[in-house]
Amino acid sequence: MTGSHQIAIILTLKEPKWGDLIQAMTHFLADTLRTYVARSGYTPGQLAKLAAIPKPTIVNWMEGRVKRPRGVEELLRLTAVLHLTQPEADSLLAAAEHPTIAELQVTAQATSDQTLLTLLRPWQQAAKPPSRHAPFQALADLPTFVGRNRELAELREALQSDHHATLYAIQGMPGVGKTALAARLAYDLRGHFSDGVLWARVDLSDPLAILATFASAYGVDVSHYADLPSRSRLVRELLGHKHALLVLDGVENSEAIVPLLPPTGPCAVLITTRKHQLSVLRRARRWLLAPFANDGAESLALLAQVLGDERVRQEEKALRRLADLLGHLPLALDIAASRLAYEVGWKTAVFVQRIEQNQQRLQELTFEDQSLHLAFQPSYEALAPELQRFFAQLSLFVAEDFSDEAAAAVAGWSLAAAQDGLRTLFGLSLLQAGRQTGRYQLHPLLRDYARRFWQTAQDAAARERYGAYFADMAAGQGRDLAQVAQSLPDVVAALAAAEQNGRFAMFVRGVNGLYHFWEAQGAYEVAGGYLQRAETAVSHLNDPAAQLQIHYHQGRLAERHGNYVEAETRYEAALALARPLDDASHLSHPLRGLGVLAARRGDFGLADAYYKEGLAGARGVGRGNGVSDFLRGLGVQAFMRGDFARAEAFYEEGLALALGEATTAATAEGGMLWGLGTLAEEQGDWTQAAHYYQQALTQARAVGHVERVIVLLRSLAGLATAQTQSDEAVAHLQEALVLARQIGQRWQVGRVLAELGELQLVVGGETAVSTFQELFHLARTLQSQELVALALYGLARIAAREGKTAVAQQRGQESLTGLIAIGHHRVHEVQQWLAHHI
Repeated sequence: MTGSHQIAIILTLKEPKWGDLIQAMTHFLADTLRTYVARSGYTPGQLAKLAAIPKPTIVNWMEGRVKRPRGVEELLRLTAVLHLTQPEADSLLAAAEHPTIAELQVTAQATSDQTLLTLLRPWQQAAKPPSRHAPFQALADLPTFVGRNRELAELREALQSDHHATLYAIQGMPGVGKTALAARLAYDLRGHFSDGVLWARVDLSDPLAILATFASAYGVDVSHYADLPSRSRLVRELLGHKHALLVLDGVENSEAIVPLLPPTGPCAVLITTRKHQLSVLRRARRWLLAPFANDGAESLALLAQVLGDERVRQEEKALRRLADLLGHLPLALDIAASRLAYEVGWKTAVFVQRIEQNQQRLQELTFEDQSLHLAFQPSYEALAPELQRFFAQLSLFVAEDFSDEAAAAVAGWSLAAAQDGLRTLFGLSLLQAGRQTGRYQLHPLLRDYARRFWQTAQDAAARERYGAYFADMAAGQGRDLAQVAQSLPDVVAALAAAEQNGRFAMFVRGVNGLYHFWEAQGAYEVAGGYLQRAETAVSHLNDPAAQLQIHYHQGRLAERHGNYVEAETRYEAALALARPLDDASHLSHPLRGLGVLAARRGDFGLADAYYKEGLAGARGVGRGNGVSDFLRGLGVQAFMRGDFARAEAFYEEGLALALGEATTAATAEGGMLWGLGTLAEEQGDWTQAAHYYQQALTQARAVGHVERVIVLLRSLAGLATAQTQSDEAVAHLQEALVLARQIGQRWQVGRVLAELGELQLVVGGETAVSTFQELFHLARTLQSQELVALALYGLARIAAREGKTAVAQQRGQESLTGLIAIGHHRVHEVQQWLAHHI
């Protein structure tokens, strides 16, 4: 007996009572709604998300607690999600005591109610179907769908062709939105496919049942064709001339869909799959769907669809952090937004704190029947046991991506075996391609999932291999800035684990290797912290070579801070440890450090002695780069004394050796380009020098070599000055000064100030005074006779311009005395100035 008959009986057999009438009408709404909901297969929670209606509201309607929904808008949204025809929608509206669709359309048009007109649009389209009997089997179009503009445009263009000679595939990791994109396309192109849209969940149904559903959509009964080949042949013939879209969702293997494919022709086939290695897709057009971009724009747009624009604006910082933690994966974002929107009592900040806890992140990403764990599970279960262990071990990596070589080291496999395993994981979308060939990415949520499968014994062994690999990388490739930068988070994690677990040799080796990277980037504070801890760690080891490296690096760090007393103490300690080792390679570094300090103090004779001893040792052990370093130092010494021919000879020999010994692209393209530029400049070829300097500067910026960037900017400024391009020179020096100050490289600050002051004197202006005054105070702190003398010379010329002759003479004479003491090449220049201007 229907709800309307029940009402009639109540009216005729019982005395009219408003309570009875209300109860009857209320149950009529509940009965009608439950019928349509049951037919749809959706749960109340799913309907709540699709229609953007609170779940308790829908439950109240279905359980008869509400007679008449207050506004028609929510009911229309629910009606659209249930895909009700206009007569069905009218019956539901009538049960809720609202006007029919036609009546609402008249009202909306009369009042120009755009919101209502938009909600009524599904039934306007239904009045003009693409074909009178065209089936439309697509899943519900997600109201929260955002982004994917490029993929949508390309797929629309491909699918609207009149002839389809290939398949179209949307591929990607679980939760990336493959099915949602396919559904959006189905709705967008519904009017184009005159014979409708067919849809099948291939992973949940067998081919015979799917073929029966497709045939039934066109009124054909194939039940008497019980074998797959016969039924497939009949349906292929049926689809051969149909202008339809066939969506095969969740394809796991080629065998499952080959019987479903129509002949080449007007019927388009769109496949969604997490697998890359399906034979049926060998010649298909593919669209690889990735998580949303890291800039967060699409992620915030999705969150706004659920949480509302106002909340997203108010809590943008916290929600951006949430999106980052979730790796911008659409399903994860949708689940998180649903919990924040529909579960009582959540504050965004508290939820983000929960998500920040790696160990429970995945368990927080569940909303009714939606779950990241369930989305990832089929891919993991498809792996053989050894690949499941391999996948779990890859969760150790924390950098953006990792190399196949690193994966092999962590697993304890050969490189070939690891490469095969990585290809298999990539084929199942458990890994994504990294930044370069041979590198792979593990999505942060897949990393969390993989960590759930650690086994204790394997955990310890893999962690040991992980730590050893990255400590060795730091020790052996610390000067290859690009290589280290790619893996820096893993190197740092490996060092932390080594220190925590008392593997002091591994920790010290890694810190000493990584120092060059930190120094080049100007990360002096970071380097200092690690060196202090390494100094403690090395005390547990009987390793003088490691200890002298710590002293040497501490000396370099003190030198960069302008603490030359500490630097000299450290270099001398390193030298004392190196001499008994009877190994010239250990002597070279502290000797060069001491030589640099002596030169900066203006003691060129002592600097020469250090450089020559180091050069002899380096030649003895055949260290080309070491010889090159000492030759460059001797070249600088000769240049400062005005012996330019000898300086050029040192530079040329050192450059040839360094080019021959270059072991990395960064070395060849950076330091050597700089050296080539220096030679070209000395030979007067300014155009070629500028070309080399600019190439070296580009490379230094690319790898984050801040110290080299500063030096190259100074070199370019020198060229610009020589060509009277003052504005360009000032710009280079000002940028160099900012960088030097940022990293705290006080010697470079001094050099830039000296060069900037000279330039400001040439172009005029009052800024030269403050520049040379700052240089003077810094030079005294650094105890640099050269910089003190240069600052005094600059201040003397300024005083002379101001008519302060006595001050100018005093400062000029002090400058000359200092330059003579160190044998500086500008002695003659100052003498000439004093003779002609004072």
